[in-house]
Amino acid sequence: MKFLSCAAILCLIAAPALANARLVKSNPANGAKVKSPHRIVLTFSEALEPAFSGALLLDQDGRNLNGEPVKVSGRLITVTPGKLEPGRYIVSWHSAGHEGKRLEGRVHFTVRP
Repeated sequence: MKFLSCAAILCLIAAPALANARLVKSNPANGAKVKSPHRIVLTFSEALEPAFSGALLLDQDGRNLNGEPVKVSGRLITVTPGKLEPGRYIVSWHSAGHEGKRLEGRVHFTVRP
């Protein structure tokens, strides 16, 4: 019984070290059909390391459309595009929390006419 108690305590102590800055929400949401957004906001599960986190806005042909510089602050990555024409877009993001583990992903959305 002592062994199980010790193992459980060690798991609880180690749990914070296993945390990653994973995407928990995006606006627009993945798969959304929206009017041209003024801002694209990605929300992560923990504070980001700005030097190792960021995002690119890509059109359906893979061209980089980032307008103003991408802002990384706290748990958020914000992309401020210019007016987007109707079509499909991808936000390709990468994140690193304070533990340094890098994650990557994509959010797809469509701008409707």
